[in-house]
Amino acid sequence: MLPVLKDHTIITVCCLGCVTFLAVITRSMAVGIFDLHLINNTKSKHTVGQQLCKDLGYDGLAVLSSPEAYRLGLEIRAPVRLSDKSRVSVGLYFKSNSRSLRWADDGMVADDTPWADPSPVVSETKPFGRLKGDGTLLTTGNAFETYSLCGKQYTKEAFGKKLFGKKPDGQTSYISQKKTTSFMRCVGTCSTTSRCRAAEYNLNISTCTIFDTSMFSGFSQNEGTNTFIRDGY
Repeated sequence: MLPVLKDHTIITVCCLGCVTFLAVITRSMAVGIFDLHLINNTKSKHTVGQQLCKDLGYDGLAVLSSPEAYRLGLEIRAPVRLSDKSRVSVGLYFKSNSRSLRWADDGMVADDTPWADPSPVVSETKPFGRLKGDGTLLTTGNAFETYSLCGKQYTKEAFGKKLFGKKPDGQTSYISQKKTTSFMRCVGTCSTTSRCRAAEYNLNISTCTIFDTSMFSGFSQNEGTNTFIRDGY
């Protein structure tokens, strides 16, 4: 039997062969979930940095699509944060086929992504994403040379807390909705969906619904529903 969730938990989803299982671990054990590496011995253009990361055995530039990966990215790049204007290349791109910004794994950016002010230019003129010293993200061209943050993801994790007997209120839409067998599996679905900020499990119809921040406005009592709230950016 899976353990009861504490008030603040990390959910890790793993897969061995065709058997999927959930493991609940504490904050202090959250090590090795994301493999990030900072190339800080040389500065390069975004496209060159991408190849340098692959040459080191990484998937490419780091995908910081979830709050958990983003927070780790801030820690890893700390040695080269000389000022709020310093920048590091990450795996964020303008995709011409969808005319949108996407992460390198083709994941959509979340509603609460910490963009720099002004908001990024969604255009082929500035197709590459970089992380600024103040923790915000922006888009640039390829001429600018910076350090590179490489990344590889093995499993997913989610920091957050549970709300028993409550549901997201003011729902306007959702990312996904499917049948599942337990609240824990619903939380697991949230952990593997980078844009997920709330996971609602309806006990009566065994349905899991995943929301981004703009898709609901708060929480209200509902005895037939449990909700997992994921920590945002």
